[in-house]
Amino acid sequence: MSARPKKKNRLKPVYLITGTDTPKVETAARRLRDRVSEDSGTDINIDIFDALDHSAGHVIQAASTLPFGEGVRLVMAMNIGAWNKPDKDELAAFLACPPEYACIALVGAGLRKTEGLYRAVEAAGEVLVFTAPTPANFPRWTQEQAEIRGLKLGAGEARRLVALSGPDQRAIAIELDKLAAYAGRGAVEMEDIEALCWVSPEARIWDLTDALGTRNREAVFRHLERLLADGTAPASVFFSLAKHLKQLSQVVAARERGEEAAASAAALGLKPFPAKKIAGQSRNFTGSGVRRAIAVFSDLDADMKGRSELRPDFALELAICRVLDIV
Repeated sequence: MSARPKKKNRLKPVYLITGTDTPKVETAARRLRDRVSEDSGTDINIDIFDALDHSAGHVIQAASTLPFGEGVRLVMAMNIGAWNKPDKDELAAFLACPPEYACIALVGAGLRKTEGLYRAVEAAGEVLVFTAPTPANFPRWTQEQAEIRGLKLGAGEARRLVALSGPDQRAIAIELDKLAAYAGRGAVEMEDIEALCWVSPEARIWDLTDALGTRNREAVFRHLERLLADGTAPASVFFSLAKHLKQLSQVVAARERGEEAAASAAALGLKPFPAKKIAGQSRNFTGSGVRRAIAVFSDLDADMKGRSELRPDFALELAICRVLDIV
């Protein structure tokens, strides 16, 4: 005898779907739409509004309309933080006695717990809050998302993907989908990430400053070439490198005064990981050497502002060569 299918829980009159974890918010909203379509066999009972364009009155009017057939009517309002107080108060009053044949879903951020509409949702339905991982937990979250796609991502590969994409869940998900389409199921190598994944200009800049700090000539010019090829302005590269050299000079000077490099790097206001990196890089420079490097970039600043007839990208390359040659 076959087991009876599990009976679904009845939908609540109203849901608030919110939080910083955008993919989970979107997934929860999509599952709710799919549930209503599946139950009624059609999507004719689903009305979707955007609070940027529609008032709470539109939502109330739709929720007050009888559904087609035996299903419930789902009325979904997106970007609810865009509503003003009168709209929120009007909908909160409606939720004091919501119709049995409707389900209202409020999707988006911007609704505070102290507001009447938030409390009305708590009283009549359910609040679903999805919180994004902290920056420190993004590599682990990335590994979990890779596992869902049948990929095996090592800790180093996950950190590199986060460094390239930034702590942006949507961007990381897109890159993981790309890797899954290319590599199929299985282990992802660092070479796959470097070859396939989009690298933001900011990440390329960080790669370049790190390469300069470690005095890795081959890596410096590889990253510089990619930045310039992608259309990054030489002036932007100059300012990033000049800032990095200034930070290095402060840490080197502190070290030569007998102070701990890590503590002096942290005193610059850097987060722990960048501070640790720049403290390590400071060992590759002497005080006089980093001062000469800054002098080279001071001359470069004047050259790029018109003192020299050299193209800015060529002037930048020559200055970097001189910095790398400083002992």
